[in-house]
Amino acid sequence: MSAALLAVLAPPASAQYLPTGPGTLGSGSLPGTAGSLPGTFGGGSPYGLAPEAFGTLGEGQRKWEIIPRLGVQETYTDNVRLQPPGSERSDWVTEVRPGVSINGRGARLRFNFDYSPDLVYRKEEGSHDVFHNLNAFGNAELVRQLLFVDTRANVFQSNVALFGPQAVSNANSTDNRTTVRTFFLSPYLRHDFGSEAQGEARYSFSTLNSDSTAGANATNSDANRIDARLSSGPAYKLQTWNLTYSKEHIDYTETHQSIDTEMISAYGRRLITPTLGLQATVGYENNDYGVAANSPKGKFWSIGPDWAPTDRTRLSATMGRRYYGPNQALDFTHRTRLTTWGLSYHEDVTTTRGQFFVPTVFDSASYLNTLFLASIPDPAARQTAVQNFISQAGIPSTLTVPLNYFTTVPYLQKTANASFGILGVRNTVLFNVFSQKREAISANQPLGGVLGQATSSTQNGTSLLWTSRLTQLTTSNATIGYSRTEAENIGTANTGASAQYNLTYIRLGLTTQFQPKITGTLSYRRLRNDSNQAGGDYNENAVSALLNMRF
Repeated sequence: MSAALLAVLAPPASAQYLPTGPGTLGSGSLPGTAGSLPGTFGGGSPYGLAPEAFGTLGEGQRKWEIIPRLGVQETYTDNVRLQPPGSERSDWVTEVRPGVSINGRGARLRFNFDYSPDLVYRKEEGSHDVFHNLNAFGNAELVRQLLFVDTRANVFQSNVALFGPQAVSNANSTDNRTTVRTFFLSPYLRHDFGSEAQGEARYSFSTLNSDSTAGANATNSDANRIDARLSSGPAYKLQTWNLTYSKEHIDYTETHQSIDTEMISAYGRRLITPTLGLQATVGYENNDYGVAANSPKGKFWSIGPDWAPTDRTRLSATMGRRYYGPNQALDFTHRTRLTTWGLSYHEDVTTTRGQFFVPTVFDSASYLNTLFLASIPDPAARQTAVQNFISQAGIPSTLTVPLNYFTTVPYLQKTANASFGILGVRNTVLFNVFSQKREAISANQPLGGVLGQATSSTQNGTSLLWTSRLTQLTTSNATIGYSRTEAENIGTANTGASAQYNLTYIRLGLTTQFQPKITGTLSYRRLRNDSNQAGGDYNENAVSALLNMRF
């Protein structure tokens, strides 16, 4: 169903500073490791998918749930195109968003489908667009305890260039946005060798497609990948291990560039105490990035502690080396009945394409899913509760995150994140802070694309979301976000020009529940960008009225 829908979806472009990209489907890391393995372009599991994301087949009762919905929104904005002072144009924007959510769970099937087109009409411009949004994934057991298949499809809007107008909704009309479509299909074999070992062999096909807006279609690509893994079984208690092999070939259909990665690794973990272990990874990678001046291959290793004092707290850290130099990783998570805490740092060579297949780190649903875990252990019921909370509170789908700007060049990405969430009786607070640096893997191979000759870019930011239940039926919410973006040598010539953007986002909202399935939201937002680039400054004030109905 997902593949057929993708084939017929129309491709108008849109973008959001707070993207509505892929939801969370697991960490993309192998159990017991701090971060993704080298060379996987998205994690130890292909493209961030993990079997536990779909639940365990055979659990629970069979259940299908279909929920139609409709949203109607009217927005007045004083700068619909996010133009610099003196060039602003105000507009009234009408949006109609029908949608349907389908959740299925059977003895050998998990399926989740959510589709919502956004029909936009701008009165003063006389323009109209249709923006498609799709999030669908499923897992099926084709042959009992042997053959399985995972599938995923997404359609969402994203900004293209790092230095350009950063639209926050489909109401804005800029040339710096596009619709991104991804599809992933992965059949795999899994077998238990008694209690001694578990084996898995997986083939994955993935495709990414976007519109030609601002050259975004240069990342259009197909990929074929194989993964094989043999890991220790339940018989191993004090010492666990796994052996992995992966190979991937990516073809960029527009630029005719290709990328090949291959990696083999061995991982081991030894318990020193019942809660503290020592983990180590060794391996070899052989990559061909197509245009790299150096030889991206060689041995790699990492070592570090893994501490899990309770099932709610875990700290894992590693230090090691890869072909480009030192490599570090850190993961810390802690949750209580009402709070969730997180701290992480990761380094990996990846691509724009790979990042579009990795789950969004700071989406509201992921935070709330963790917060609701103590009170709602069932995954399907918890997902429904999270979506109902987001709708009833009128909160945005995600917090401020780094922009995954478009380039076909592989880069070294270093990302640090810290997050906090608390779920109270009346107040809910979500907070995050991030720092992300992308570096060209070779001085002779700049990031290219929208960044020209730049060899690195840095994005730092933070955001705070606070919702407060004023009465039984009325909730207020406030979102404040700030990000700073920097890069040098912007443009087609190596001029040494430095670009800086400082973007501030404020949104205040009030949501009221008129009936059990009907809510209304009145909100105000302000967007301000300060830049050292000519024409880079802009301000926007907008007021919106939204009516949401579920059937």
